[in-house]
Amino acid sequence: MTLKELAGQYFSEEEKLDRQIAAQRQRLKESAGIARYQANRRLLCLYEIRREVHSTAVLLDTYYEKRCDGRIYHKKTPQF
Repeated sequence: MTLKELAGQYFSEEEKLDRQIAAQRQRLKESAGIARYQANRRLLCLYEIRREVHSTAVLLDTYYEKRCDGRIYHKKTPQF
């Protein structure tokens, strides 16, 4: 499996997450009390997962096309 194929799988997972987010937003509108709180927490988790899946897909898709000069998950080290 190439990196492009793996990126394609990540993009398809991102589409699935988009559908789950839309369904969860609808549940959030319909719920109240504790159920609303739990639906909101689940929605926030889905947003976080989607963000990570998207960034991984883009990284894999463009891995050989552009050079990444910085770190992905860390702050840049200061240069003296």
